[in-house]
Amino acid sequence: MDNQSIRKRRYTIFSLFSRDIITHMKALKCSATLLVITMAAILTSCISIAPPDEPGAYHVGEYSISYNVSDYGTYEATVRYPAEEDGQLASVDDSAAPYPGIIVSSGRGGGEWSVSWISEHLVSHGYVTLAFTPPDMFCNSTTQWAAGFIGGIQQLKLQNSDPSSPVYGLIDTETFGVIGLSMGGGGCLEAAGTANSGVDAAVPLAPAGYNSSHTTATMNAAANISVPVQLQIGSADTFVPPERVLPFYTDIIPDTTTKQYIEINGGNHIGFLTWNFAEIAVLFEIEPEISIGFEEQRRISSRYFTAWFQYHLKGLKGYDRYIFGDDAVELNVSVFEYNIGQ
Repeated sequence: MDNQSIRKRRYTIFSLFSRDIITHMKALKCSATLLVITMAAILTSCISIAPPDEPGAYHVGEYSISYNVSDYGTYEATVRYPAEEDGQLASVDDSAAPYPGIIVSSGRGGGEWSVSWISEHLVSHGYVTLAFTPPDMFCNSTTQWAAGFIGGIQQLKLQNSDPSSPVYGLIDTETFGVIGLSMGGGGCLEAAGTANSGVDAAVPLAPAGYNSSHTTATMNAAANISVPVQLQIGSADTFVPPERVLPFYTDIIPDTTTKQYIEINGGNHIGFLTWNFAEIAVLFEIEPEISIGFEEQRRISSRYFTAWFQYHLKGLKGYDRYIFGDDAVELNVSVFEYNIGQ
């Protein structure tokens, strides 16, 4: 073999070897790039999913309004919104606007102030809330509370369109949730089951309105609910015991609806109140002291209702791990059921 042939052969072998190295290097580079992208996506996901049982990133601004519902009268309300600092008419934080709206209510004998912690917690996670006190706080009809929820949605829409309103242009007027306690919980179910109410997701806390001997307005409406609904109850609730809430989940709300039932082990009725009102209720022996502690009941409740709204109102899929599957079950939750509707 002459020298030229040898050089050609060496060159060929070298070329093949070089191409092989380059191919492998490109493959390694591609794999490394994919790894970086994957890790970045995981980190981004972790960063964007704020723990739902901890305060969110926003301060809370607020102001008062009132509105009328013809059949019942005047509802007093507090509107709260993401702000640059806490306080009355604080400067708006519109960094992630528009924000979904959520209507909030307490139960019989209570006003918006008795569940103000719920509004404040939700606002800190990027919502505009309207919390109302009904005209007759001792009314026995959940329909008065349902009217307050539906009227509250309309009020937020009006506030959003009014140039003089502190929340002008701040609200996503196509997306609303409702959350209420006791009679407010029954009204929450009733509003969610009312046609064209504007409700997109609901969380009744210890909802009133179930009766085993006859059908109530709340039960009738609950049978028509098609939006995602999460029911919460304390296992030691003496006002609305679990056996008066579970039937809403098992028998009344359709199985075609996405629904959830959460029983907080050791929780009770007053455990859903703002802490000072819960302490007063204990002092006057309205209900026994919460065996798991007030802070723990509130932490568990907020973990689930915040994740519910984040998932169903904002479409933040990372929150599914807090509400669906075995990993979502808290140690202090004695019953945890869910049904993903069609």
